[in-house]
Amino acid sequence: MTTLGFDIISDLNLDENIDFHWETKPTSLYCIVAGNISENSSVVYKTLKHLSKCYQGVFYIDGIKEHKSLIERNNVIADINRICSTLKNVVYLHNNVVVVDGIALVGINGWGNYPAYSDDDRFHIKAYRYDDLVYLEKTIEKLQLHIDVKRIVIISNGVPSDDMYFGEKPQFENDVPLDIVLSVDTEKKISHWLFGSYEKIVDIVKNDINYLTNPCYDRNPYYAKRIDIEL
Repeated sequence: MTTLGFDIISDLNLDENIDFHWETKPTSLYCIVAGNISENSSVVYKTLKHLSKCYQGVFYIDGIKEHKSLIERNNVIADINRICSTLKNVVYLHNNVVVVDGIALVGINGWGNYPAYSDDDRFHIKAYRYDDLVYLEKTIEKLQLHIDVKRIVIISNGVPSDDMYFGEKPQFENDVPLDIVLSVDTEKKISHWLFGSYEKIVDIVKNDINYLTNPCYDRNPYYAKRIDIEL
């Protein structure tokens, strides 16, 4: 049996005044970034470019931090697409499945814990979350019969469900949990769910799925968390 390793990073929450150095920290060939790099697109570019020099492949999904305005969501996604297209070994996972040695990486933002200050905000968040859920469910369903896919790893910036909060309630509750999509995983291919937007470190197995976080926030020093996926 072989294994493939990935470093997990999330919630860097950087700005132009914070220096980000990662040269000595990689533990594997691949890195997964579960959102919340920065609200500044130039910092997102600088950070992903730096990570691209440290890894053979970087797989990234945007988080709520990248979206300063709900109505600018599509423009932000387009901007991130342009950024990632200039970096040959960085993959933006929005609406984009990547298969690495039999492991399918499927990413969504998920729109959890985005502050809603008005009915318009709540409408936009619910719509974006629904879009992500539909995409995630349809993608998982299609991958069930994909003969080259042995494992599925879900990457979301949003927390999969309320029971992944330990010791407190979510700041902003959502009407539908992200993990509702697990019902279509009929072949039990999903092995890991990596997520962000949560300050605590999580590493727990529930119904044979390993749920993990590795948030930075104000941790100093901060290191990657490595996962090894068996094939």
